[in-house]
Amino acid sequence: MGKYQLDYKGMQQVERFHEKHSTVKSDKKARVQALLKQAKKKTGK
Repeated sequence: MGKYQLDYKGMQQVERFHEKHSTVKSDKKARVQALLKQAKKKTGK
């Protein structure tokens, strides 16, 4: 096993950290595309 082993609480903190820092990039891309779709709808009317 590894040198550093985390208990349940530590694993939750690590998971939360990775979720927080990994989804920001994908959320920005999804948000930009959603805004572009809205802009196209507004200009198309």
